[in-house]
Amino acid sequence: MEAQNYDGVYILIKRLRGFFPEDEFAWNLNEVIRLDDISRAIQEGKEEQSSPFGDCWHYRPSEARTTEWHIRRIIYFINHPEEIRDIGLDNFCYEDYIFPIPVIEDGNHRILAAMWLNEHGKMEKVHCLYGGRLDLLDYLTGKIDECPDE
Repeated sequence: MEAQNYDGVYILIKRLRGFFPEDEFAWNLNEVIRLDDISRAIQEGKEEQSSPFGDCWHYRPSEARTTEWHIRRIIYFINHPEEIRDIGLDNFCYEDYIFPIPVIEDGNHRILAAMWLNEHGKMEKVHCLYGGRLDLLDYLTGKIDECPDE
């Protein structure tokens, strides 16, 4: 049997943001990055960071990076929205249950850039590689309007 190629799906950013109500992410302990921090860095003229941070498959992180470095990486994707794609999404799992809660497996810098662009009216959907529950996928893509709760 031949494996099928999966090209991904477009997720509504506003719906995904609902699972991250504070719009904050952290790579370093006690150093949270919020959308306002990104806006402030852009206003201050911070340069973008084009080199990738790392993931579990292609670019293993070789060292810790500063919070400023991560913000500059997010700015890179804001400046290059065509590269905001292939965000790895799955669902939170515990024991034998798959919850209708998305988990970002790869693409935190890209998703924060997409959220920032969404907040500024510049992006409505983001391209993801989704491996979770189909009922949640239907909600995230806008096919249904009620989020599954069990």
